[in-house]
Amino acid sequence: MQRSNPRPVSTRLAGTLLLCGALCALPVSDALAQRTKSSQAAGEQRKAEQGLKDNRYYFYFINSSITNFGSEQEKALFRKAVQYDILAQILFMRFEFRSSYIEIRKSQKILIDLFGITLTRDLSTSKKLLDEFAPQAVNSKDNRSKTYLWMGYRDQKTAEINQLIGDNTTVTLYSMRLYQYSKAIKLAKHARRYALLSKVEHQITPDQQRYTKNLSYDDIDARLARIPSSDRIDYYRRVHMDNYYRVANNRSLYDEVWDNPSLKELDEYSTYFSKSARQD
Repeated sequence: MQRSNPRPVSTRLAGTLLLCGALCALPVSDALAQRTKSSQAAGEQRKAEQGLKDNRYYFYFINSSITNFGSEQEKALFRKAVQYDILAQILFMRFEFRSSYIEIRKSQKILIDLFGITLTRDLSTSKKLLDEFAPQAVNSKDNRSKTYLWMGYRDQKTAEINQLIGDNTTVTLYSMRLYQYSKAIKLAKHARRYALLSKVEHQITPDQQRYTKNLSYDDIDARLARIPSSDRIDYYRRVHMDNYYRVANNRSLYDEVWDNPSLKELDEYSTYFSKSARQD
C-alpha cells in the first residue's frame, strides 16, 4: 500500500504563519464588538426566558384568589399583568429578548401590588377562620381537631414571616419578592385548609375516624355543606375551593384573558406593531 507523503514541516509552518497574519489583520475593535453584542444577546435571552418561566409560577399562585375574591379593580390590574406577559411571550418568539424582558418587568410590578393585597386578605381570612373554630376545638375532647388547629396557626405564623421577608426585600428585585409572597400565599391557604378540617372533624364520630384519616377534596366539601344552621356555608365552601387553587366552573380570569387578550389596549403593543410595520 502506497503511503501519502505529508507536507514538509516548512510548508505547514508557512501556512500557519500566513493564517495568523490574516487573523491579525482583522480589526480588533470589530471582533470585540461582535463578541460583546453576542454575549449581551445571550444574556438578554436567558433573563427573558427565566422571567417568563417565573411568571407562570406567580400567576398560578394568585389566579384563583383574584378570580374567587378579587375586587373589580384587582381584576382589572390582573388582566393588565396577564396582557403584559402575553406581549412579552410574543416578543420573545420574535427574538426581541430585551423588549420581552422590559414587558416582563411591567407585568411583575403589577403582580407585586396584587400579591400584597391578596396576601393580606388571605392571611386575614385564615386568622379569622382559625379564631372562629378555636373555641369549639379547644372545648372538645377531639385531639385531631386540636392538632389541625395547631397546624393552622403554625402555617399562619410562617406565612406572616414570608410576607415580612418579601416586604423587606430590595424594591427592584421583583422576582425575589414575588417568590416570598408566593410562599406566603401557599402557607396561608394551608392554614385555611387546617381551619376547615378542624371544623368538619366534629362531624366525624369516633367510629368513623379510623376510616377518614385522609379526607378528599369532595369529602370536605360535602361535610361543609352539611354544617347545621349556618349562613356561612357558601363562604366556607368557596374558601375551600380557593384553598386548592380551584375556581367556579373551572373558568378562571387568567383563562378569560388568554381567550381574548385585546393587546391593542396596551400602548406598548401599538409601538411594537408600528415599529415592525416600518421595518417591513
